[in-house]
Amino acid sequence: MELPVYQTSNLDLRTKIINDIHQERARQDHLHPEKLPLSMRFVTIMEELGEVAEALQNKDMESTYRELIDAAASCLRMAEEVLKE
Repeated sequence: MELPVYQTSNLDLRTKIINDIHQERARQDHLHPEKLPLSMRFVTIMEELGEVAEALQNKDMESTYRELIDAAASCLRMAEEVLKE
């Protein structure tokens, strides 16, 4: 399987997205440092995805991006906790 060659602009875009997710994860840890059961983390992810859907329905791409970052950071947090168990 041959890997695709990415354009610099795509890498820059992905770097921005990953950095935004990293910043949101740091914010989450600061605001909510407590450990929750995985089932509650899953509820948080579903809530974030509902906010993505709402932003899409409103055709608000700025909010859609922000909510996608929040959802991705929540998924990352849950994955971190799964690996720690």
